[in-house]
Amino acid sequence: MSKLQIIGTPISNFVRTARMAAREKGVEYELIEIMPRTEQAREFHPGGMVPAMKHGDRQLFESRAITRYIDEAFDGPPLMPRDPWAAAQAEQWLAYVATSVDKAVIRELIYAYFFSTKPDKSPDREIIDRVSKRIERQFQSLGKAVEKTGFLTGDSFGLADMYAMPILGQSRVTPEGKAAMEKAPSLLAYYEKHKSRPSFANTAPPKGK
Repeated sequence: MSKLQIIGTPISNFVRTARMAAREKGVEYELIEIMPRTEQAREFHPGGMVPAMKHGDRQLFESRAITRYIDEAFDGPPLMPRDPWAAAQAEQWLAYVATSVDKAVIRELIYAYFFSTKPDKSPDREIIDRVSKRIERQFQSLGKAVEKTGFLTGDSFGLADMYAMPILGQSRVTPEGKAAMEKAPSLLAYYEKHKSRPSFANTAPPKGK
């Protein structure tokens, strides 16, 4: 079968998660760069979202479907635990990060800074001030989760961590994100420990994007 293709923009945290999953699994892939909400993207996803995936004649959208396929279709270290209880705990944190934390950090804080809808395009302080306390609470919860083993679940770097790290990395381009992590020292230590991991470091968005 042909090489795996991961489709989307490298600035997307969910595209980065899919790319990290492939690297952690040891799967060679090709990144096909397209932007969300374009006609190209709608060929893969009903709403024009990214990432999408192609592998031969197989095609998927949504990061969780893609990462599950990568984990189960290829040889290599498991990205999710095979034990049902451990897997359920991993899914729990993965879902929390992919919905609640992503919404607060990416869809609200980052968008308020870099995709402001204000007429002068200045950061939207109303949104930033509103969401900052919520992010602090979320980071406290994540910090408590990683205290015991240094991972969100279990005793090795897993898929839940691959969802968390890109969001944490993007949060740090804002003063509020940095401050929230400084108030959660266990989470800051977790981020500092894993930021040099090849799957994370080698999928960083291009400078200036």
